[in-house]
Amino acid sequence: MSPAIDSARVRRTAGRAARLVREPGRIPAVLRRRLRRAPAPPPVAAPPPTQTRADRLALITAHVDLAGVGLEIGPSHNPLLPKAAGYDVRIADYLDQDGLVAKYDGLRPTAKIETVDYVLQAGRMTESISDRFDYIVASHVMEHTVCLVSFLQDCQALLRPGGALTLAVPDHRYCFDRFRERTALGRVVDVYRAAPTVHSEGSVLEHNLNMVFIGDKVAWSRDTVGEYHFPRTLADAVDSAAPAGKGEYVDVHNWVFTPHHCRLLLADLFHLGLIGLREKAFHHTIGPEFYLTLSAQAPGPALTRTELVVLADRESATTGALVFG
Repeated sequence: MSPAIDSARVRRTAGRAARLVREPGRIPAVLRRRLRRAPAPPPVAAPPPTQTRADRLALITAHVDLAGVGLEIGPSHNPLLPKAAGYDVRIADYLDQDGLVAKYDGLRPTAKIETVDYVLQAGRMTESISDRFDYIVASHVMEHTVCLVSFLQDCQALLRPGGALTLAVPDHRYCFDRFRERTALGRVVDVYRAAPTVHSEGSVLEHNLNMVFIGDKVAWSRDTVGEYHFPRTLADAVDSAAPAGKGEYVDVHNWVFTPHHCRLLLADLFHLGLIGLREKAFHHTIGPEFYLTLSAQAPGPALTRTELVVLADRESATTGALVFG
C-alpha cells in the first residue's frame, strides 16, 4: 500500500471521528449503550493542603465521641488528648512516664508527657489492659506494630459496643519511607500466623537501609522541594538490625501504606475474617498523613474492591523528578 493511500485513509478516519464527536447521534445504538454502561473511573484524591494543629486534631477525632472515655496509644512526648486539657482519657505506652522523659530528654520537649496508665509488655495489648473504652486514638502507631492483625483485633476487643478506633497514618510517599515497597497482604497474614513478638531482622534492615530525608526533613508534603539523601549507610543498617537478629525489640516502621492501598488492605482483612473492624470514615492525605476511623458497626468503604485496586494502583506511580544530594 502506498504512502498516499495511507494518508488518505488516515484523513478519512480522522474525519469520521470528528463527526462522531460533533454529532453523537451518529454513534451506533449498541455502542451508545456500552458507553452508558461503562463505569466511571474512581475519583482522584485531592492534593494535600496545609493544616494547623487544631485542624489535625479535628480530623482525627471527627468521628468519635470525645464525651466518652478514651484510650490514646503511644502518645510518647506529645499527646493529642492530654488529661491536662480535660479529656477523660487513659494512656498506653511502652514506657512509663519516667522512661519517656528519659528517652526524649534533650531530643524533644518533655513537659507534655503525662502519667502512663498502662505500660504495654511484649505480646497482646489485651494482656496489659483490662478496661474498655468508647474510643481509641492511635496517631502514627499502626505502622510500628509487630503484628497488624493482632493490633486491630486487640483494639476491637478494647472498644465498648459502638466504639471506634481513629488513626492517623503516614503516607509513605511523603516521609522517610518514600523508597520502600507498600505492605503486601500476604506478609500481613504470614506475620499473624507466625505470631512474632518483635520485629524481624529483615524489617529493621529494610527500614534503615531505605530511610530517606529531603534536606533535614523526615516528613513533608506533596509540594516540598529539595534533594533526597540517605542518612544511613549499609553498615549502619546492619548494626541497627543486629539486636533484632538476637530477638531484641527494635522500633521501626514495620508496615508501609498509601491511603487507598491501606483501605484495600483493611477491607481484605475483614472479608478474610481476620479482623472485625471496618471503615467508618476516611480522609485523604494532608501533608504526610491520612486519616481512618474504624468500627465494628461501620459499613466499610463506599467503593468496590476493584475501585480500591485502581485507586491504590494510581498511588503507586512515581511523580516528579528524583533529585539526590
